[in-house]
Amino acid sequence: MTKAMTIPQDQPLNTLTVGDLQMIVTEVVRKVVREEVERDYHVNEDGLKVFYEEEDIAPRYLAELQQHYEDIKSGKMKTVPGEIVLQELQDLGIEL
Repeated sequence: MTKAMTIPQDQPLNTLTVGDLQMIVTEVVRKVVREEVERDYHVNEDGLKVFYEEEDIAPRYLAELQQHYEDIKSGKMKTVPGEIVLQELQDLGIEL
């Protein structure tokens, strides 16, 4: 394992070597991987939270999902097709 590198915050970028940049990138990637492994979920390509283990799902979150399901079933809440949501976002000038 390589030794952690400390570079002064006020050091100009043009004084860094390729080796320095490789070390910085390596440290950042390791930090991100460690944080991802420590979490009990990941965010998939659709932006949805996916739990690694079913037991990791908070009971409050499950109760919230159940309540939404019951509201939809009873007619208190309605679902909207994704195409409509996408069109409304595009109408607002949000490009996806």
